[in-house]
Amino acid sequence: MTKELNKHVVRRCLDKIKSQLKARELTYLDVAGLFDVSENTVKRMLNQDDISLNRLLTLAELCDLDAAELLDKSVKDTPAHTYFTARQDQAFAKHPHLLSYFSRLFYHQQTVEHIATEFNLSVLSSYRYLRALEDIELLTLHPNNQFKFLVRPPLGFAPDSLVIKQSVCKHMTQTLDAVMAPTSTPEHHVLIKPMKMPPKLRDKMWQELQDSVSKYAHIAEQDFAQHSEQPDFQITLVMHPLNTDVFNEAPIIALD
Repeated sequence: MTKELNKHVVRRCLDKIKSQLKARELTYLDVAGLFDVSENTVKRMLNQDDISLNRLLTLAELCDLDAAELLDKSVKDTPAHTYFTARQDQAFAKHPHLLSYFSRLFYHQQTVEHIATEFNLSVLSSYRYLRALEDIELLTLHPNNQFKFLVRPPLGFAPDSLVIKQSVCKHMTQTLDAVMAPTSTPEHHVLIKPMKMPPKLRDKMWQELQDSVSKYAHIAEQDFAQHSEQPDFQITLVMHPLNTDVFNEAPIIALD
């Protein structure tokens, strides 16, 4: 289970626990007394995804929930993946800085104040970012730059997204640069293999290639993603119909 999936599982567990606390008329103050912490600490505990397993189990017990069943159901109840709308995708493609700001808020769960401090943004700049995100219906803006998201994870770009296409172009440019580099190293690998095969076999090969890359990507994400000393690599898989005309012998032209 990936770290990101763990976060989603914890959130679903906490949503169920909060629902049960409300049903049992237990307040944050009641929970604070159980853990011997402040009421604000309990609020953070129930609304963030970095809660310890021991506390999560204790909360489940407090709500008379079977902890194993709660965790198992939360893992299985993975919500359907949702995509940005065409309007949101277009806005992010046109204004990449807006996507960066949203990513900090939504995926990295950074506060408006944290982002403002890191990038030296004024209150007005922060407001304009939030207002732009409200305009494309990703959040509702409240006074003093407070807001509430209108979307929930998992959320990403559709396969035909403009942002995805822009990203693919950037990656392909790097790949072309690597292929055309005057020198190569043992870290550079290029495999180009024109071939003839029936569609069924072609599709089977493509699926196997994707599965192989996905397997190693999963291992890398689990074991090495947090290690900055590990080198970054790019795997580019491309399969497309081949126009053999471009490989015809070049015509002989007059040079006078």
